[in-house]
Amino acid sequence: MKEVYVIQSGSGDEYKLEFTTERSGMIAAELLDQINSEGIDVVEIGLGRTKGTASVSPLALAQIEQIIADMFLSHSNVIISFFCDFIHTVPAMSKRKKGMTVQQYRSQLFSRMFERFTTHHHIGNVHNRVVAIQGVAEPYFFHIISREEHLKYADAIADAHHKDFDK
Repeated sequence: MKEVYVIQSGSGDEYKLEFTTERSGMIAAELLDQINSEGIDVVEIGLGRTKGTASVSPLALAQIEQIIADMFLSHSNVIISFFCDFIHTVPAMSKRKKGMTVQQYRSQLFSRMFERFTTHHHIGNVHNRVVAIQGVAEPYFFHIISREEHLKYADAIADAHHKDFDK
């Protein structure tokens, strides 16, 4: 699977949202083979700004949120995995967030969006597993979204992330 969406904000900024089952190497091939043999696909999400410098508007965030939810809800045997960006700054990150890393800020933002969406749409039995990896310089954050019946696979992915990446 490879699906790409382009989201444009009112200010002219542009974002590319990509879903892929092509293996990035973030999850061990053996584990992916085991999960795939059960008829479950692990879909990785890539999200990047392709144009502009303004803060992501609430409307663009809502569009991104809806596309992710639509993909997940329309594929019953999918687990979503993604790694929060830590390279690019967050223009609107307030001074109140001092001491918080960019990646931690993005992770918390996504978790709030996820909770708001599932609550608003009365979606149950879907879990957002946040995996905090202790890196050399700072923690890194992975998210694994799964249905309740796929939690054992989400747990296996989380355990593998800790084994492979904790320092």
